[in-house]
Amino acid sequence: MKHHEALAHLYLNDKLVGIVQLTGSDHSWHFGEFEPNEAFSEFAPLFGRWSLLMHADEAEPGDRLTDAASQELRETEFAIDRIHARLHVLLTDNWREARQVNIDGKLIDWKE
Repeated sequence: MKHHEALAHLYLNDKLVGIVQLTGSDHSWHFGEFEPNEAFSEFAPLFGRWSLLMHADEAEPGDRLTDAASQELRETEFAIDRIHARLHVLLTDNWREARQVNIDGKLIDWKE
């Protein structure tokens, strides 16, 4: 699939939560820009927590997450992994299952 002009609807737990501009892929990982709709508000705190924890060690070079923060990150990732994610590619009318999805602000990546 050519990603440079493809748009897809993102569904989380069978709820349409926004649109994705597909921008590229690398093997089984795919990348895009995410524009959420109001329904995403149900999932936003979970992805927001994931993003904060993922970037927590960027404040100071060499810093590592504390054990408690690492445990919270694992629990957050497990919760995200329990979400059923799929994309409906509009150009091809094709459904794609996402086994893993990460949303970090406007950026989204997922593994099929």
